[in-house]
Amino acid sequence: MFCEEREMQKSYWMEHSADLSVEAMMLDSKAFDLDREERPEVLSLLPPFEGKAILELGAGIGRFTGELAKKAGQVLAVDFIENVIKKNENVNRHHKNVKFMCADVTSPNLNFPEGSFDLIFSNWLLIAACLGILAARKRMVKWLKDGGFIFFRESCFHQSGDSKRKNNPTHYREPRYYTKDCYFWLVCTPCGLPGCLFMLGVARFKHYMPCPFLSLYSKDQKVFKECLLRDGSGKSFELSLIGCKCIGAYVRNKKNQNQVCWTWQKVRSEDDRGFQRFLDNVQYKCNGILRYERVFGQGFVSTGGIETTKEFVAKLDLKPGQKVLDVGCGIGGGDFYMAENFDVHVVGIDLSINMISFALERAIGLSCSVEFEVADCTKKTYPDNTFDVIYSRDTILHIQDKPALFKMFFKWLKPGGKVLISDYCKSAKPPSSEFAEYIKQRGYDLHSVEAYGQMLKDAGFGKVIAEDRTDQEFSLYNQFLCQFMTVLQRELDAVEKEKKAFITDFSEKDYDDIVGGWKAKLVRSSAGEQRWGLPGVGGRPFDFLCFGLWKPSCPAYNPSVDAST
Repeated sequence: MFCEEREMQKSYWMEHSADLSVEAMMLDSKAFDLDREERPEVLSLLPPFEGKAILELGAGIGRFTGELAKKAGQVLAVDFIENVIKKNENVNRHHKNVKFMCADVTSPNLNFPEGSFDLIFSNWLLIAACLGILAARKRMVKWLKDGGFIFFRESCFHQSGDSKRKNNPTHYREPRYYTKDCYFWLVCTPCGLPGCLFMLGVARFKHYMPCPFLSLYSKDQKVFKECLLRDGSGKSFELSLIGCKCIGAYVRNKKNQNQVCWTWQKVRSEDDRGFQRFLDNVQYKCNGILRYERVFGQGFVSTGGIETTKEFVAKLDLKPGQKVLDVGCGIGGGDFYMAENFDVHVVGIDLSINMISFALERAIGLSCSVEFEVADCTKKTYPDNTFDVIYSRDTILHIQDKPALFKMFFKWLKPGGKVLISDYCKSAKPPSSEFAEYIKQRGYDLHSVEAYGQMLKDAGFGKVIAEDRTDQEFSLYNQFLCQFMTVLQRELDAVEKEKKAFITDFSEKDYDDIVGGWKAKLVRSSAGEQRWGLPGVGGRPFDFLCFGLWKPSCPAYNPSVDAST
């Protein structure tokens, strides 16, 4: 069965590589223009590889081989179509640091000594591989040096090129296939090798890759996530995700988020992956995200959903063609809204792999200009004056060094650019022991409104509108407290009304968790401990806060003279 699968793939690529052109390799009539924009972008996403040993799998006719050879110490280019790798050799043989090999990465006969390479690079390799992926990935990790990287880029969900095809054995998987479990796998019965998958969705199966050779088998597997192995000395290693994003060239030119790349690093398995692991395994587990989305609406995981998004975005006065950075974008609902309704280009980043995976899934069929990336906003860099707007909803409470982040925001914004931040704050007084425990359990870093505003002014923003709400009249405050409680009650009533359907789609425990959580919020709000305010009105000890900020358009502007809170 394995041989038959590979013969199908080989026959397909032999058919589409007859003329050995860029158009044939990319299967797109606009490949020439796409290549000029896409190739530099892909190369810019690689970890530093100057003087390094690189294994290029699925090297094709050499779109990337020559570029890699310009900086690398040595490159081994591998492809399983003989005339394709020969074309690559004819084009790039002048690079004396490149060797060429015709071989199939899924074959157990392809092997290299342990620790041979600093970087394993592939572009559209795994979409042409079904059986043998799990075995191949373990060999890849062994081939890597300690601290080495695996970079791969794949087409997800469906084809992106416009070339007509008689048949298409390509496996257009969803991004979570490469990083997460919770799948039903199709397994080749004779040999037991995992192949095409079913994804377990909410009360339904999503079938992406029919394969006549495989039978259904339920098992938790991961292609690259937590790939564990030991070397000869007994040390254990795994692959740690360093980055994941969709290719911007396809978003800009085709409004297509389906081209996704990943960067993994070989690390000691006992190394702590810290906050990202906490987010994905504790606070924002896949099931938890789906539960919240069920309550708040498609694309949203926070109170108010589309309603609060519309209200806050209206304050930004967005114009067509502007570029927006969403820090802590979640599963993308706000980004889709901005892109579709204001014709802006949105870059959404989030440290949670789970959030970005769902965001990419939610983008299917929307045809909007939104890029998504797994990234740590405290480590991410952008050129100065890149964005017209920076938007962040209930995210910066996770960041410990807020002053440093706000200074980066100031640099990334164009002169005259705007920032809108909503976040949780606390009273300047010490919180109660219950609140302190809640904050600790969540890992939040909360400050008073005054301290928050001062950090923003210190970062250089010319006008800080920080609506504290604590000093408002109680009657006005109480009016908005009742609004918040009304929203909570309405959401709770909706879940309780659909109890049977909710339990069917999730579980009784999930239902109890949501209902219990909402009732606890209502109790805290009624007792005066938890508050949620909207822009222009106030809250008290634990409050939802919205800041509106503008970067001065005049370079000589002195924020210490003019800034106000």
